[in-house]
Amino acid sequence: MHSSEHVKIDPSSLATPEKRSQYTVSVVGCGRMGLPHACLFADAGFKVIGVDKNPKILAALASGRSPFEEPGLEEKVGKHIREGRFTITSNGEYAASKSDVIVLVVPTLVDEKLQPDYSYIEKACEEMGRGLRRGALFIVASTVGPGVTETLVKERLEKASGLKAGRDFSLAYSPIRGMAGRVLRDIANYVRVVGGIDDKSVKLACKFLDTITKAGTIPVSSIKVAETFKLFLNVQRDLNLALANEFAMLCERLGIDYLEVRELANVDPYSHLLFPGLVGGHIPKDPYLLIREAEGLGLDLTIAKTARKVNETTVYHSLQLVVEALKECGKNPKESIVAVLGVSYRADVKERRGSRAVTLIEGLSRRGVKVRVYDPYFRVEDLSDLGCPVGKTLEEIVKGADCIAITVGHRSFRELNLEELKGLMAVKPALVDLACLMNPKKVRETGFVFRGLGRPPR
Repeated sequence: MHSSEHVKIDPSSLATPEKRSQYTVSVVGCGRMGLPHACLFADAGFKVIGVDKNPKILAALASGRSPFEEPGLEEKVGKHIREGRFTITSNGEYAASKSDVIVLVVPTLVDEKLQPDYSYIEKACEEMGRGLRRGALFIVASTVGPGVTETLVKERLEKASGLKAGRDFSLAYSPIRGMAGRVLRDIANYVRVVGGIDDKSVKLACKFLDTITKAGTIPVSSIKVAETFKLFLNVQRDLNLALANEFAMLCERLGIDYLEVRELANVDPYSHLLFPGLVGGHIPKDPYLLIREAEGLGLDLTIAKTARKVNETTVYHSLQLVVEALKECGKNPKESIVAVLGVSYRADVKERRGSRAVTLIEGLSRRGVKVRVYDPYFRVEDLSDLGCPVGKTLEEIVKGADCIAITVGHRSFRELNLEELKGLMAVKPALVDLACLMNPKKVRETGFVFRGLGRPPR
């Protein structure tokens, strides 16, 4: 059960790093979003405990290294571990018993039936609840469906601690907006939306989060508003991408270039058509947190569901573009070698989670295509589980290949020497651009058969 010691957080004592050093913050989940938070809180002067169950993450942090690549993060981790401001543990109960503030940043998943899976959140709340101190502030920052903080989180914490939210401890929700490759910058520069179980929780969470964000905080009327705000943002992004992908597929049929139409449309100040592409990362998961919540209330979010369907279909349409290109070259896909360039879920970032390029690779392999893979951000051993050859160099995987498929817009792929690559490949090669990087005319003039998402087939 909870520690008998009473926590008293005085908002006025959060004004300077010296005053903040009397407080301990536990960040539960030291992943892509949690670890940058831990480092920013340490920057602000707090004592920080990182809580995680992953042995690889714990081992990396123990040696003062970041377990993943994120600009500016490794330097901060090393500095704060060395100076003793940041410690790590796998024991959540212990961390909670030492903490004045707990920030929950564990992942939310969607299962095979596309139902929300909150098991990580449940386990973390039960464990942290056992050490929760009276007077502590508990902030949920994980993306969750509307109502989850005030039901599942609150119930697990209260049951494990024997304390009452709002009376014995403060409970707030504040979603994170940040993208891999710029998380530290995003956390510091995006305004932070904060909802709480009562006024005291909101005010305390705002004061606390103000110490790590330059843009400040916006208190909102309820936790549910803050939960829904984050999901609306992500569903809207999914819709915009789906519209771009659907328009792109239409342009292929019409024999016109989507990028040309997009450029014209976006001259209008009210138009903001996006680039088409493989939609990955957390975007494919988050809409289901809202869709399922709506279904429980008897409402069908038709547009959100359709957007998801369109963006999933785009992966299989992309696969079909590769097959079409090979057939135009007069080649049997089952006897062909395809060099896939890019595994990351988005450009210029080393992050595979949620990558639809991986889905494409698996689809090609199932069709009997011999796939090779290259991504400048990954070492060969990082991709050993893909079940296909991985090249250390671009030249290595392109040599003798029948087709190049570009899935991600990495900067280095924008400067490919097409003449040189063609010389390394099999006779009559194809190039399939799924990242809108190439000039179709130039690719064809070099001697490639070309296909591209949203680009005219000939």
